[in-house]
Amino acid sequence: MIDFKLYAITDRHQCAPTPLVDVISELLDVGVKGIQLREKDLSDTALMKLAQPIAALCQNYDAKLFINTHINVARDVGAAGVHLPAKAEPVGSVKATETGDNFYIGCSVHSLDAAKRREVEGADFLTYSPIYPTASKPGYGPTVGTASLAEVVEGVKLPVFALGGITPDRVQECFAAGAFGVAVMSGVMSSKGAGIQAKRYLF
Repeated sequence: MIDFKLYAITDRHQCAPTPLVDVISELLDVGVKGIQLREKDLSDTALMKLAQPIAALCQNYDAKLFINTHINVARDVGAAGVHLPAKAEPVGSVKATETGDNFYIGCSVHSLDAAKRREVEGADFLTYSPIYPTASKPGYGPTVGTASLAEVVEGVKLPVFALGGITPDRVQECFAAGAFGVAVMSGVMSSKGAGIQAKRYLF
């Protein structure tokens, strides 16, 4: 069950020199319950080494950890699930390798058609982006806005997280459009005060 409203997405470069595990510990301390480990430049081995202590932390706090792309790492560290990028394989091919009912699959989408396709494939939740201009992903095309967010929310039955340029001041706008929650990277990946920043998103 997807029971968190703030989905914190990692970028260890943004929070350097503070170790990512310390930043995540801060986020969990203030009540963050959904974390996506998104460190795309790491090999499987390096990602596994980074993920192990983070997975243990998340389990201690009863929070859900999702590993971006790397299904084998997600399974091996006991993560709650995997998060698939927009151009990743079909959800069905991931589910075929997972026998447990408690392995969740989140998917990034950038259009209503993609959202509907991922729903049919069996995704558990979606991130839809970019809602607002974002420095984290400047190459992801024009912003879609909250009206488009509302269309996606109405077009699928899955929980939809608004992603891209979400500041604390914009959270209520996203909820008004029907978003289940918000996904945030830059807003919480800070070398100092990550927990304080995350609290501004928690409701």
